[in-house]
Amino acid sequence: MKGRTDQTTPADMSGLKEILDGIAILLEEQGFPFNLISDVQLATDEAVTNAILHGYDGKEGEVRVIAEADDKEVVIIVEDRAPEFDPVTFVSRDVSLDGDDRPIGGLGLILIRNVMDEVGYRREDEKNIFTMVKRKGSDTPQE
Repeated sequence: MKGRTDQTTPADMSGLKEILDGIAILLEEQGFPFNLISDVQLATDEAVTNAILHGYDGKEGEVRVIAEADDKEVVIIVEDRAPEFDPVTFVSRDVSLDGDDRPIGGLGLILIRNVMDEVGYRREDEKNIFTMVKRKGSDTPQE
């Protein structure tokens, strides 16, 4: 049986914990193991935080997070109306560089790609729509 959460938070971090808790409950109900729940929460935290801090950059707005899960996978959709930004085509940072030599930013996107099985992006109706998929039983992401 498929489960779903649909939550919206202001672009100020105040509702992030509630969103992450809702996702954990949904995934527990679908029998996801703790390590995968943690991965999904981590990726969602990073995606929402990026939208708030970098997308809205202190301006008012909202971030909507939809989570749909069944006994095989979870799909997380993060929507915002911040300026257009495609995290999927964003060039990854060279993590082999020393921290002082590496440009600021981009590490969270690397983290998301490493813990999720799929990521996708589209711009529709002036919204950024970032999609992440995690399959139950997967410990490593698929390229």
